[in-house]
Amino acid sequence: MNDSIEQKALEFFSNGYVCSEAVLKAVAEKHGIDSPLIPAIASGFGSGMARTEKGLCGAFSGGVMALSLLQGRQDASASKDPLYQNVQIFKHHFEEAFGACECASLLGFSLASPDAGVKFKEGNCKTCKCDLYVAYAAKEVELLLGS
Repeated sequence: MNDSIEQKALEFFSNGYVCSEAVLKAVAEKHGIDSPLIPAIASGFGSGMARTEKGLCGAFSGGVMALSLLQGRQDASASKDPLYQNVQIFKHHFEEAFGACECASLLGFSLASPDAGVKFKEGNCKTCKCDLYVAYAAKEVELLLGS
């Protein structure tokens, strides 16, 4: 049985990959790309860009990386326009669905704050919020890719 892209991303997320890694890995593998570089390149983008103030949501960042992986340029003379258009659409759709692309805005607090771990656990944020962002990002990227 084929898992949906959302299920695959959530499986990776629940098995220890951070949000950005889970989205990128699920999309990459669906397109036959399996490399240890895939989660590694996304690692610093998880948890609101490594728990930084005003960092982008890792699921959103993973989606942008997935689009870039599959539509990005391989030489400097190639057009960026198709990719840029899809990133703009992805950003618009993500903001429309959730109100923001910034991790702190989505969670209601910054992961850089000293009590972030407590707030994250008490609010059940992984299940109630982050799972939604991870599943949405993976699915939306696939829709934009026409898969």
